Amino acid sequence: LVVEEAVESQEEDQMTTIERINELTEERARLYRAATNGRRGDADVLQRIHEISQALDELWEQRRRERVGRLEGIDLLVEKAYERAYGPRYEESVRPSPVAEPEVERMLAAA
Repeated sequence: LVVEEAVESQEEDQMTTIERINELTEERARLYRAATNGRRGDADVLQRIHEISQALDELWEQRRRERVGRLEGIDLLVEKAYERAYGPRYEESVRPSPVAEPEVERMLAAA
């Protein structure tokens, strides 16, 4: 049993977060179906559903942390569209320019 758990742990480590989320979601769906087919009171099934739900909450939080600062999906498409339209330094063309340059502000303040 310990060897099986170690092998499962290694396999889980090699999975991406989203793959693990998908796997646990499928398992939880199977358990829900089993629970509604006459095993509703099975404490082991209910406990496993609870464990999976907690693990999924943690995995989704991990997934959010992984995505911070990374462009994917629609964000990546928008990024590329802006680059094509404005060039590689598009941030400068879409960023509003300051109301006055620091030198101008100093001159106005001195006047």
